[in-house]
Amino acid sequence: MPFNRRTFLSLGSAIALARPANAYVLAELCRGRTIVTGRRDETRIPGMVRALTQALVRVSGDARVAANPALAELTRTPEAPVIDYTYRDLYAFRPIMDEQGTRDRPYEMTVRYDPLKIDAMLAAMGSQPWLTPRPNLVVFLAVRHIGSTFLLAAAGSQGELMRQSFQDAAWAAAMDVVIPTRATIAKSELRVDDMPGATPAALLPFVDRKLGQIPLLGTLAWSKPLLAWRATWQLNTNGTSHNWGIEGVNFDAAFRNGVGGAAQILSGNGDPA
Repeated sequence: MPFNRRTFLSLGSAIALARPANAYVLAELCRGRTIVTGRRDETRIPGMVRALTQALVRVSGDARVAANPALAELTRTPEAPVIDYTYRDLYAFRPIMDEQGTRDRPYEMTVRYDPLKIDAMLAAMGSQPWLTPRPNLVVFLAVRHIGSTFLLAAAGSQGELMRQSFQDAAWAAAMDVVIPTRATIAKSELRVDDMPGATPAALLPFVDRKLGQIPLLGTLAWSKPLLAWRATWQLNTNGTSHNWGIEGVNFDAAFRNGVGGAAQILSGNGDPA
């Protein structure tokens, strides 16, 4: 099934990645995707480097892999572990503009990798695949923007682009991300002003632990001095509280930091930097 950026997940729904580990699931994780301009070598090869890095992070659950010193040598020949790759024309059904040749059309390139070769690359970096069942993250996010504050819900007029962005972050980390419904948020009695003292443990009654759901508590605030977003995240695992964040970024990067950081913790690769 092709990825649909406009699919919004409500509480209780799921992406099909959170299953018991087996060879099929590992093969599904061994994918990367990126935007390239045209199909020439000069765009395809750099795109494969990005996609390979993404696949290594997806399989390991460890965002630090992207900064591993050994990665440069491993991606010197990014086509070596490739099984196949496909293109999706992002300008499909649009006529070619006068100033634009077919070489310049943007494509989403999806690359599929050999799981054994990905495994060997991770081993060379001192890492390994994350093969235990992956929890589903239920994101309780408080947003403070200029003249607007709200808790992100699964549907509604506020936060549509943020919901889409969370699904991209979920795919990049190979994690389930669930946005709670308004009804669930109301039952939790969570308020934006409560966030400084809120804890993920207090939200456990409002997630379905039978489905492997755990709460990820976050804040996203617009910073006038930075002219960018500042985000903080909280996750509780086995009675241990984990706190991390990022600032000076757009909300796409903030959500990648939140979901990717949770994956790093849950995969046993330590706390995010």
